[in-house]
Amino acid sequence: MGGLTMRFRKWDTQYFPAGELVGADEPIAGFDELEDRLLADHPRMRRILIRLRPGWPLLRYFLHWSDGTDLAALDRRVAAGTATEEDFAGAIVGEPYSTSHPACGARFRVIEFETTIPLFSNGVERSRAHSFRNECPVCGGHFNGNALEFITPPERS
Repeated sequence: MGGLTMRFRKWDTQYFPAGELVGADEPIAGFDELEDRLLADHPRMRRILIRLRPGWPLLRYFLHWSDGTDLAALDRRVAAGTATEEDFAGAIVGEPYSTSHPACGARFRVIEFETTIPLFSNGVERSRAHSFRNECPVCGGHFNGNALEFITPPERS
């Protein structure tokens, strides 16, 4: 199936349903194929490709839901061309990021809330309603980040 075209505001994106590996006819900035394989079937995320301006590289981001949206049903609607903006009402944009927890030193990759991509006109309201991961997966201490998901096994330093 591959990527499916979805329009958000003024941007055409390639939306990748569960199980579909991200691919393009040109390089994707910062793309990690192994990470993509790891996240291809994630139950709360879908991957998208977007070019923010003509001449700029393709970028890979994640749409993340914390509200229980049925993403398998959404994948079917996107594939059928019947998905609407309302289907994405609970989504916010995230991107992969390497970080560590200062309290215990654990290092890990996260999908972090991306505030600079204005894919949705009500991004601030969406972020306030969204559930973030605020507990370190190693020590259980408070995590002061905008983590949507921890995506790699934590490593102790």
